[in-house]
Amino acid sequence: MNRRLAIARISLLGTALLLAAVLLASCRAAGLGEAEKAPMRIVLIAPVHAGEQGDAMRLGAEAAVKEFGAELDYIAFEPHEDEKEQLAAALAAVEGGASAVLIDPAGDEVLGALAHEASAQGAPVVTLNDERGAKGVQTSITADYEEAGRQAGEAMAELLGGSGTVAVMRPDRPDPDMERREVGARAALAEYAGITVTDGAACGNSRDACWQAAKQMLDHLKADGALALEASASLGLADEVKRRGEQGKLKIVTFGSEMEQLELLQEGSLHKLVVQNGFSTGYLGVKQAVSLLSGERVDKLIRLETRVIDADNMFWMNNQKMLFPFVQ
Repeated sequence: MNRRLAIARISLLGTALLLAAVLLASCRAAGLGEAEKAPMRIVLIAPVHAGEQGDAMRLGAEAAVKEFGAELDYIAFEPHEDEKEQLAAALAAVEGGASAVLIDPAGDEVLGALAHEASAQGAPVVTLNDERGAKGVQTSITADYEEAGRQAGEAMAELLGGSGTVAVMRPDRPDPDMERREVGARAALAEYAGITVTDGAACGNSRDACWQAAKQMLDHLKADGALALEASASLGLADEVKRRGEQGKLKIVTFGSEMEQLELLQEGSLHKLVVQNGFSTGYLGVKQAVSLLSGERVDKLIRLETRVIDADNMFWMNNQKMLFPFVQ
């Protein structure tokens, strides 16, 4: 009887050990499966000449990957780098196995080549601050540039009291977003019989080049207001107005929310800024990419809010959230 009991105990112990071994093997296999499942790697390719807007987009994207359990690679560019370098970086990101690519494209060639390659690799493309379509682009996150231009035009008309001459400073390169801003601004200003809009000057992304362009413009043109379609033009204009000792006389309306622009707004060299939330751009870009990679349907286009900021309302709570959404 004792021998039978001992044999039974040995048999039960063997069974328990076998079950434990099976469970341990299963746990190890499950652990290996989880380890092999790599997180989504989302690549954010900054705009060329991005400035602080690019930093805000990066911060928004970083907040989103933490929330959604993804990884972020951020590719930025030197001031002298342009469309060629952005295209090379975009293609390298896809070839390197990016799960999805977020990009503010420098031009049609960049977007077309990236979208084609990404489509072949099965990596979704999300465009930021750009709504140009191409096969392979699943969704776009951008402001309504024509509406932003209209806001700028109405702000200028208010500053001039409905009467005066407005000069436009535009980029010296083709840019459909800037063109839509100008269309919107001109449409708004056309509603005021006392306002005349004239071509002013063109300049690139260099502040010094825009200062030289502003100097030549103001040497030959009597203007009451100036509409600068991008940040570099506004900074060059402000430099020239300060050099002349005429801060506040020329009413300047522009786009952007860089720290230097905000400082110039406070001191009266700039008068109105039309701003959008770069943080939200990056955050929503990642959110859309994660949804696409999870097989969910997403909206083809997401519109971002734009708002007119001046020295009087820039410290309002809702405007502070627009200007500094990453500050707690």
